[in-house]
Amino acid sequence: MSIVLEHTITRAAARGDLPHRVNDTRLDTNPLRRYCADPNLAIFDGRYFLYCTDDGVDDWGTTAFSVYVSDDLATWERYPALDLRDVPWWSGENGAWAPSIVRAADGRYVFYFVAGNQIGAAVADTPYGPFLAEPEPIVRRGDFDCHTIDPGVYVEDDGTRYFLWGNGRAWAAPLDDDCLGFDRNRAFSWIPGDFREAIWIHKRNGIYYASWSENDAREPEYCVKYAMGPSLEGPWSEPRTLLEQDPAHGLYGTGHHNIVNIPGTDEWIIAYHRFAYHPAGRWSGGDGCHREVVFAPLMHNADGTLEIVRPQVGSYVRPLSF
Repeated sequence: MSIVLEHTITRAAARGDLPHRVNDTRLDTNPLRRYCADPNLAIFDGRYFLYCTDDGVDDWGTTAFSVYVSDDLATWERYPALDLRDVPWWSGENGAWAPSIVRAADGRYVFYFVAGNQIGAAVADTPYGPFLAEPEPIVRRGDFDCHTIDPGVYVEDDGTRYFLWGNGRAWAAPLDDDCLGFDRNRAFSWIPGDFREAIWIHKRNGIYYASWSENDAREPEYCVKYAMGPSLEGPWSEPRTLLEQDPAHGLYGTGHHNIVNIPGTDEWIIAYHRFAYHPAGRWSGGDGCHREVVFAPLMHNADGTLEIVRPQVGSYVRPLSF
């Protein structure tokens, strides 16, 4: 583990001097009707909430986040979440990537996001946002032995919240009660399979599942693998394929997912992104910067393994009713 104890933070320019880039092109091939990627699907108060990269700008250059809200995964409302121009430490470098969400012990909602290859945190009283950014990143570039992107959260049965992140190496650490910091002395890391990014953890019937993306997001072969273990720190089984491309149906670049359980049920949903679908075949702009988010049911087999998710041209619909 490499930890930098002192940092020099580059202060952002004046808001008016910072870039603003958002692509609002309408797409009819996915439920959100737009380019989105890196999904974190959550359920709060009987509704679906989706936090994702608002995609469609070259070189992953989008500079704002939205919150998407639905009752059925099919019809979505969109709300403003965070504009990087309102992040005190952002200097205009790179874009707004790969958000995640957690409800802290005090009931507030903490929104994690990537900007300038650092991970920030922002807070709101409701999951709808908008979120107010903290004055400094929660993980700065160079703090740990990985590319500092792709935050996520796993909540243990006892309520302990774990912060997940990393590209090239997966990291995890228990969060503070306010979820605005974590115990760096208890951070641990591993490299599952050919891990690239987007580590995710879920647990069912005492089995821990670590799942992640392999290959490059610009490649059709971008996919999701998983392993099983008896604890959050493993040991982990040999990796298995969970989700991969389907060239026969023109579905490529299937990765960067998250998994959520519908409360009170044994139903699970996987959200993931892929190259925006084109019925004539691979979309000519399938460069990893123009992606769409879709949903599918996740099935656990009797032996504890996960059933392979077969990409579909459309997207899963599951109304919530509590």
